[in-house]
Amino acid sequence: MKDVQERPRTGFDCSDVVPGRSGWDLWLHGLFRQQFGLRGLAEALQQEVIAHDIHVSLIFPPDTDTPGFVEECKTRPQLTSIIAESSGAMKADEVAKKALDGIKSASFFVPCNFEGLLLSIGTAGMSPQRSFVMPFVEVIATGVVRIAAQGFQWNWYTSIHKWHAQNKSK
Repeated sequence: MKDVQERPRTGFDCSDVVPGRSGWDLWLHGLFRQQFGLRGLAEALQQEVIAHDIHVSLIFPPDTDTPGFVEECKTRPQLTSIIAESSGAMKADEVAKKALDGIKSASFFVPCNFEGLLLSIGTAGMSPQRSFVMPFVEVIATGVVRIAAQGFQWNWYTSIHKWHAQNKSK
């Protein structure tokens, strides 16, 4: 932390971590561990730098309509594409605006769409909050979010079973 202490103050400082919709993509078996690690890093980093008025933001971007995303769609597993269709892609400038607005407001969680909001509420735990209202919203909404998450998961599992049934005969 010596580097942070020696750095000249320039006003409001922030940092961001972009793990994606960590709990919502099919890539869970491989990516989830890394994304959970990023969340843990973000929470630990926030604890270390808050005394210096530095705020860390954890951004939940959905699939983002970029040239790289178009290329990814060509090579990613068909089942991943089927599940990803449930939320659709956002334009890059919309994601960037939401991310920047969240960083500027020093929000720890920065959801970019409804699924990101559900994810941030459903996984709030001991995460830092800048607002006194949001923890109450999280506590009150957690039960409803859990039911909604089960609905999403049921839909995905149905898609997975259908895909496997269709491809098992091939």
